[in-house]
Amino acid sequence: MQLISRAAAVLRALEGQPAGISLGQIAKATGLPRPTVQRIVDALCVEGMVMVDPLQGGVRLGPLLARLATSIRIDVVGLARPHLEQLAWTTRESVAMTVLQDGKVVVIAIVTPPTQAVRLTASIGSTWPLHSSAEGKALLSGLPETTVRAMLPQPLEARTPNTITNVKALFTELTEAAQSGILTDHEGTAIGISSVAARLVDASGTRYAISILLPTSRFEANLTTLREELSRCRDAILKAAGLPT
Repeated sequence: MQLISRAAAVLRALEGQPAGISLGQIAKATGLPRPTVQRIVDALCVEGMVMVDPLQGGVRLGPLLARLATSIRIDVVGLARPHLEQLAWTTRESVAMTVLQDGKVVVIAIVTPPTQAVRLTASIGSTWPLHSSAEGKALLSGLPETTVRAMLPQPLEARTPNTITNVKALFTELTEAAQSGILTDHEGTAIGISSVAARLVDASGTRYAISILLPTSRFEANLTTLREELSRCRDAILKAAGLPT
């Protein structure tokens, strides 16, 4: 067990290091003695899990890990379901999970708590607008501008008087939230309905959004709490999927 834990620590130290790092850097990152790191790296090299640059000497992740990763099909929705239910129970609001599919926001899960007299529902497979919904904007955030422009309808439809129809203004909003991946829709899609959504990207690069939808009358007063609970839910889903938070 100790050997496996140490090997895993070495692999984690190499995550996000495409150019490779030295044995000394691995030892510092893992807290392991350099001779131990050397033995583990040698063993992982034999198995193709890491490789050493023959010229620079840097250690980086090997091709076997890439092949193993492509064979994994994580059921993100299945992993997310209990966390979505917990979020709906905690906030007492409707919670949705959507995916960016062929340039559309597609609903793949919806949880509606029975405790609110006024609550929102949606059907699985329905689509929501990219440019006005919180989910669509969360899915677009962090993508290159050229990619986003290729997906956006022209012109941007004014769903309500609050809909952002100016492309420059939309990109400003996306840029400001690119790091957090959390965006809002304040009656931009439908009058009386507001939402807050958080971006979630799995190991294959598939982009999801989890969101809380509620009547605008309850939105502003609770937005800070909703953001906190949504962020907590996203982190829990990422952890369950073995992805970095």
